[in-house]
Amino acid sequence: MPATMSPRARQTPLEPPSPPQPPSPEPPILFQTYFKSGQRRTYAAQVRKAANGMPFLTLIQGNRDPKTDEVRKFKVLVFSEDFEGFFKMLDEAGQYLRNCSEPAPGNGQRQRLAASTARA
Repeated sequence: MPATMSPRARQTPLEPPSPPQPPSPEPPILFQTYFKSGQRRTYAAQVRKAANGMPFLTLIQGNRDPKTDEVRKFKVLVFSEDFEGFFKMLDEAGQYLRNCSEPAPGNGQRQRLAASTARA
């Protein structure tokens, strides 16, 4: 019995791949502040100017891997149309933290935790 062949798909000539586009430049930083927390973490806040001219907020947490010394960054972008809701949410969370009955971190707790995990 002869083998049946499936109909061939219509072939079109392949176009040469387009050259890779250069990465778009980073939006300019209008304001930046940061603080270091311990040996491995850094937190930063940047206000940048979007392509449409409006400001946006970038929150960054950088963690340094002690074995490789590589820095891993985690970013949250908050655009200007979300500022009101975002800052309201942040204020509410801050109020809760200021009024809650749990002890504030610090006062040696981080050092005791680091020492206890190092022994484990």
